[in-house]
Amino acid sequence: MIPETKEWKPTRKQEVFVGLPDSILEAFYAGAVGAGKTDILLLLPFLKGWHKLRGFKALFLRRTFTELKNEVIPRTVSGELNFRQFGGKYNKNDKVWEFEEYGYYFMFGHCEDEKDVYNYDSMQPNCVLFDELTSFLQSQYIYITLERVRSKLGSGLPHVVRSASNPGNIGHNWVRERFIDPCAEGFKLIKGRTGIKRIFIPATVDDNPHIDPVYRQSLEALPEAEKQAKLYGNWSAFEGSVFSEFREKHYSDEPDNAIHVCEPFDIPGFWPKITVIDWGYAAPAMTYIAYGAISPSKRLYIYREQYWQQKAIEIWASEAKAYIDNDNPRIIRICKSAGQHRGQKTIQEQVSEALERPIELTDNSPGSRVSTKLVLHEFLRWKQKFTPTYEIPKFDDEKAQWILRNKGLEAYRVYLSIFEPHEVENNIPKLQIFSHSPEGLPIKLLNNALKACVYDKTNPQDVAEFPGDDPYDVIRYMCECADEYFGEAENEFRIIQAQQELIDKLNRDKDWTAFYRQARTVESLEDTMPIRRYRRH
Repeated sequence: MIPETKEWKPTRKQEVFVGLPDSILEAFYAGAVGAGKTDILLLLPFLKGWHKLRGFKALFLRRTFTELKNEVIPRTVSGELNFRQFGGKYNKNDKVWEFEEYGYYFMFGHCEDEKDVYNYDSMQPNCVLFDELTSFLQSQYIYITLERVRSKLGSGLPHVVRSASNPGNIGHNWVRERFIDPCAEGFKLIKGRTGIKRIFIPATVDDNPHIDPVYRQSLEALPEAEKQAKLYGNWSAFEGSVFSEFREKHYSDEPDNAIHVCEPFDIPGFWPKITVIDWGYAAPAMTYIAYGAISPSKRLYIYREQYWQQKAIEIWASEAKAYIDNDNPRIIRICKSAGQHRGQKTIQEQVSEALERPIELTDNSPGSRVSTKLVLHEFLRWKQKFTPTYEIPKFDDEKAQWILRNKGLEAYRVYLSIFEPHEVENNIPKLQIFSHSPEGLPIKLLNNALKACVYDKTNPQDVAEFPGDDPYDVIRYMCECADEYFGEAENEFRIIQAQQELIDKLNRDKDWTAFYRQARTVESLEDTMPIRRYRRH
């Protein structure tokens, strides 16, 4: 028990978390900021009385040593949770609290690099405490949880993993799938395939009666989506740190167009289609394909995704070929790494042969990651561009005629443009993602990847690489490809727009005679177009 001189008291949700039986290997205490997550992890072994079990070892993990040094360790050395009150002695060199009376050790560690998990191979802790779990990779969590946490046979010591986190960060998706998706309300015991038990205990700032009211008010002032994540612990409302403009659902305080996921519809056959492939084999990499169509309003619609792991080219290409033959995309691109020689033929050549189509390589030149990220931002933008507000002057016909006579037609047009209302963008956001493919399969990997993007620490302008980022790379290439199409295929695009206008008019008027007559006019435009295949110069 904590000494009476200590004023810290657990909240009701913290008591539930502490009271979980030791037979539950994994427990996740999570939700909103301000719920006392770090506190409960630090004090858990003492509240459970484990510090009195001889030979018991606890390991507290943060992703980086800097986080430990600045945010955690000082609280146990000289802060409000000083471990000396439990009889501990801090070893500064080894970053370990030693409790000689009981032979108990409370250790601090970090896993900044994926391989850092192997630093704990000989440790065999009985309890591992993951603070800010979403900052860890799934591979790191699984390795330590299933390989390192153990107790000697007959010792009677428990072996458990306890974690805490907010929504967000690089591990948002795998943590959500492991703990939240099985039961978003929490408090439900989940059994894995091997019989391992885990549970999710939700907590918000409202569960902490000690929270500063001013802090809560600051959370209330956040944009709706961010507020849902940070104040209420809504894992579905989480916005990616990089692409905070991405929306899977609409919020009441935002414009109607602030949404990127739409219901599927039948895509007209004349809409140009593009297909982009990111090639990979061994997990966590994958081969990921996105299928997109470009509308006459200059919008990119992602209508299908496919992915494979540890599948030979002949296998996944044969599955993709059926769709590609049916869709007949104008362009097929594959990541530039596929052009590297790995034997007699490059991956690009092998895929091209398997699909029986020419395949272009993406542009992976220096700076392309940042430039294509900016293009993606533009395709995700749903806010109108800034237009200056000023009073439109009164039109002067005599002045207009004088400009035409004395300065020419171009100056005359410039004068007339002063009186034109500012154009409202009616095609934003330019990126739309079907909720399901035409075959009824959900499109989820792309959405998850966009939400998981965080900035690279060494290059703050770029997105940090992470397991499962293949869809992010593909959507960058896809938006770049569509943007090039907008600019380089202007003549073809005018015909596409004319075709769409004909169809819209037919749907309104039901006049087939006028439709066929005007369709011949559009066909004549096609005959006068230069015969060329659009490609990137």
